[in-house]
Amino acid sequence: MNQIMTYYFWIVDNLNYFGLMLLVFCAVALAVYGIYFLFLRPNPTEERLERLVPHGNPNSLAKPKLLDENQNGFVTRVTQPIHELIAPQSGDTSKRSRLRLIQAGYRSKHVYQYFFAAKVLLAIVLPAIYLTITVFHTISLVRVLIVLLLLVIGFGLPDSIIGLVIRSRQRSIIRALPDALDLMVICVEAGLGLDMTFKRVGDEIRPICSDLSDEFALTNLEVRAGKTRSDCFKNMSLRTGVPEINNLMTILVQTNRFGTSLAKALRVHSDAMRIKRRQIAEETAAKSTVKLIFPLVCFIFPAIFVVLIGPGVIRIIKVLFPAMGG
Repeated sequence: MNQIMTYYFWIVDNLNYFGLMLLVFCAVALAVYGIYFLFLRPNPTEERLERLVPHGNPNSLAKPKLLDENQNGFVTRVTQPIHELIAPQSGDTSKRSRLRLIQAGYRSKHVYQYFFAAKVLLAIVLPAIYLTITVFHTISLVRVLIVLLLLVIGFGLPDSIIGLVIRSRQRSIIRALPDALDLMVICVEAGLGLDMTFKRVGDEIRPICSDLSDEFALTNLEVRAGKTRSDCFKNMSLRTGVPEINNLMTILVQTNRFGTSLAKALRVHSDAMRIKRRQIAEETAAKSTVKLIFPLVCFIFPAIFVVLIGPGVIRIIKVLFPAMGG
C-alpha cells in the first residue's frame, strides 16, 4: 500500500512532466500526419482515373461501404448490456437518435448501442478521473458540483460530436450538390432514365463528395428493391437533413407524378440554387462589417490607444507631475 501511495504522489508531483510529454507526442503525431497529407497522400486525379479505367476485371470497382459487416465483434458484445440498460425505450426518442446517427453517416445496426455506451462510459470515466486525482482532498460542495458538471459533460459530449459531424457532412453535401445537379441535367438530356441518372451521378460525384455519392447509391438500391420512388426520395431527404436535398426530392416527386419535363425542372432548380447561394454570400459579406466591431473594440483599438496616447502619458508623468509637486 505504501508503494502504491508513493507511485501516486510521484505521478501527481510530475503532472507537468507528463503533460509536456503528451504535448510532444501530439506535436510529433501532427507533424507526421502533415507530412503524409502534403507529400505521401495519393493523387485524387490518379485515383479517379484508376476507378474509371480499372486494371483487370472491370467489375472490381470499389463499392461504397454502406453497412457495417462486423455484426458480432468484441465491442458489440461488450456494449450490448449497456445499451439494453440505458437506451430509451420510447419509439420517438429512439427514432430521433437513430436519425441523427444516420445523418452523421453512421448507418450500422450497432452504432446506436455504441453511441449510448459511449455516453455512459464518458459520464463515468470523467468524474472517476477527477476523483482519483483529488482522492485525498476533503469533500466539499465545490467538488460535488465539479463531479456533477463532469458527469453532464461526459453524457452530452457524444451528442455534441455527432452534431459537429452532421453539420460538416451537410456542408460537404451542399457544396457538391450544384455539380450533381449539372450532371443530372446532362444525363437526363442525354436520354438516361431517372434510375440510371442516379447511378451515373453517384459514380461520378464520388471523388468530390463521397457522402452525396452514398446517398444516391442508397436511393438507387431502394428503388431497385421495390420501394416507390416517392418513398425513396423522402428517405434520402431525411437521411441528409439538407433543405436543398428536400427541395430537389420534392421536384423529382412532382415531375414523376405529373409527367412534366425533368430536365427543365432540374435546370430551373439549379439556377435557383445558384441565386440562393449568391444571396447567402452577399448576406454573409454584409454581416462581416458588424462582426468586425467586436475584435476591433477588444483587440485593435486598445493597441492603437497605447501607441497614440502612451507617449503623451509618459511625458505628463515625467514633466507635469514633478512640476505640480513643487
